[in-house]
This record gives sequence, C-alpha cells and structure tokens, in this order.
Amino acid sequence: MGSFNTKLVDKLICSKLEGELDAELSNSWIARLEEYEQQADTTLNRFHDVRDINAVHLSFDDLWGLAQRRMHTYEHMGPTRTVFLVSTPLNYGIARMYQALTDGTPFHIEVFYSMEEASEFLQLELEFLQNACL
Repeated sequence: MGSFNTKLVDKLICSKLEGELDAELSNSWIARLEEYEQQADTTLNRFHDVRDINAVHLSFDDLWGLAQRRMHTYEHMGPTRTVFLVSTPLNYGIARMYQALTDGTPFHIEVFYSMEEASEFLQLELEFLQNACL
C-alpha cells in the first residue's frame, strides 16, 4: 500500500510518495495537484519526491491515462517546471516514461537523483527546497 503527502509552499507544490504506486494512489495524488492548480492565481512549479516508492503496479495504459488527464486539465495554463527526485532505477524509469508521455506540453519535467540538481533546475535555494519539501 502506498501513500502521499502534498502541500503548497509559496509557488511550489511539494509531494512525497512512498510505498506501492498504483492507479488508485496515482489518481488521488493527481486530484490533489489539480485542486492546488485550480486555487492558484499563478503558475505553480512542482517537486515530487518519489525516492521511497518501492513497487509500481501501473500498466502502460494507467500511465498513459494519467498523462492524458494532466494534459487535458492543464492545457490552458502556463509553462511549469516539474522535478521528480528519484533513488532507484525503478522510480527513475517510471518518472522518465511519464516525462516522455507529456513531451510537447506546458510541463517541463526533469528527473534527478540529487537535491542539488533539483534546486538548480527549479531555480530555488537548496536550503529552501530541503526545508519546504522534505
């Protein structure tokens, strides 16, 4: 079983996912992201810590459906930067597949193994990112 914690800090959506990633958890998490987006009056960047995902139970159709949902609900909003912080080849591969499925959209997604790279890409101080999102 998996879980997630998502919060808004300034103009950054911070998420931490752990355990088993399946379609139910993914849809709940995406619904929470969409709530923050609908309430915002500006573009929100994203930082998703998926280092503690230890199993993935998503089919390609599940992942494709999630990407399509995100593109549809976000199609009229501005460009955004999104980071997936990973720790294993498993969560790296899933994040990269999602990145590829959203190519050509307002989402500029990068996948990193280090907080330093993530903070640089998001143009945030490392200390802020660590305190806000971890």
